[in-house]
Amino acid sequence: MNAEETLERIRKRFEVTLPSGMNVTIRLPRIRDCVIAGRVPTPILEHVVAVAESNGGSPPVLSPEMQMEDAAAGARVNDEIVRQTLVAIDGEPVEMTREAVAELDQDDYDALLGYGQRSIPLPASPQ
Repeated sequence: MNAEETLERIRKRFEVTLPSGMNVTIRLPRIRDCVIAGRVPTPILEHVVAVAESNGGSPPVLSPEMQMEDAAAGARVNDEIVRQTLVAIDGEPVEMTREAVAELDQDDYDALLGYGQRSIPLPASPQ
């Protein structure tokens, strides 16, 4: 099996209808790749690790500046998840840019983010 055949075999796509009625094809991006592409600063990642390691304990207190950077980093990661999730509209492949993500209707954005984060169930079988 060559590389192209392998890719076709492991590639999973799902057809969904967004709240606006737009029919789209989506994929499930690797969250790790979205975090890296979202350029999350090391202090924010360290904070996330500390919270995870605390097992429900009190998270470290962040300065207002770090809280703002945390929010901005989170927004970049969410945008990257949406950008990598949407692969086609009405069967036509699309190349999502940050500008295109910014133009999405809020409900469609939220739905794509939910699929990408795996918080919205997907149709039973991928294509």
